[in-house]
Amino acid sequence: MPYQTEFSDIAYPDETGRPCALTFRIAITASSDRLAVVHMRHSNPAFQSPMSSYIVRDRILNRILDNHLRGMPLKSVRLVVEDGEETAMFPIEVDFHDYIERRNPHEATPVATGRVLFTQRVKIRSEFVLAGLTRVHTSHSKPVAVPKDIARSTMIG
Repeated sequence: MPYQTEFSDIAYPDETGRPCALTFRIAITASSDRLAVVHMRHSNPAFQSPMSSYIVRDRILNRILDNHLRGMPLKSVRLVVEDGEETAMFPIEVDFHDYIERRNPHEATPVATGRVLFTQRVKIRSEFVLAGLTRVHTSHSKPVAVPKDIARSTMIG
């Protein structure tokens, strides 16, 4: 049986720093691969929407991950954004520079790329990437249709 929290308000700055607000909740799917779904619902057209701005979307998402889902494996978290009649899921990407800078578990191997040039090959195991312990972003993510199991858990569509 899926579970979902009540909608909560969250205030956030838009791209210019002006205050805005929307509601969000967290839903848990009933599928065998139990997922935590962050569901953002934007309803006030006077405020900048996370549907149209990855900067806004990432600011809100990182706060929710840090404050509500900290320590949960990021591979089990999904993001759904609802804006009026439009609903989409955005893939969540790890900020690998931030992940390594925060000294999260990883393996780095030097690799020679030229006469005196070296680079590093970095390996990160997905189970070590935890919500709230590194920044995430959706700036390169293309919105996709919300899968049926996730739509059912969030009562969308």
